[in-house]
Amino acid sequence: MNKKTDLRILRTKQSIRKAFYELIQEKGYEAITVQDIADRAMINRNTFYLHYQNKPDLLDTCMNELLSDFKDAILFCPISMNPFSISLLETVMQTVLKHISLNMTFYRSMLIEENRIYPFQAKMETIIKDKLMEGWKPAQENAPLAISNELLIEYLGSALMGIVIWWIKNDKPLSTEEVSSQFSKIVAYGHLRAAGIAVEE
Repeated sequence: MNKKTDLRILRTKQSIRKAFYELIQEKGYEAITVQDIADRAMINRNTFYLHYQNKPDLLDTCMNELLSDFKDAILFCPISMNPFSISLLETVMQTVLKHISLNMTFYRSMLIEENRIYPFQAKMETIIKDKLMEGWKPAQENAPLAISNELLIEYLGSALMGIVIWWIKNDKPLSTEEVSSQFSKIVAYGHLRAAGIAVEE
């Protein structure tokens, strides 16, 4: 296979995926047909089937490749939760948001509104929680609050994922640096303190 053929195949796949992402946002995954994708990508159905078995195969390929890229992006980010480092968590969050910015059309189609693809969100959240666990050390016996490590990871992972979805849905209202800094401070000091709310026992 020569270089020109390789480039043509790459462009065709990109056109198919771009059409797929746009249609998910417009109609939702279930309502899309292969013919819809082919028409939007300006190819015939036979060309689609040269690259993908069917619509679920296209979805799985898109999800798996992007999640793999997402995991690779944060793989080498240093992280420490005990002792906690604000700057290290900021680095992880910035890496997540920058990766999303480079693939915004896909993430918007996968994560936003009623057309979201729930398996993608669940898998992405698992990658985030695994990263948080990587920097986790067992709490000391004299920890002031008897909170389950598992519950804390669930809380932090869900909070981070919620911020990601908010950021995408609202067209990046804050810079990656601002979001990362503020999220890390909320984690470090607690959301009530961050909001200036007094706490009573």
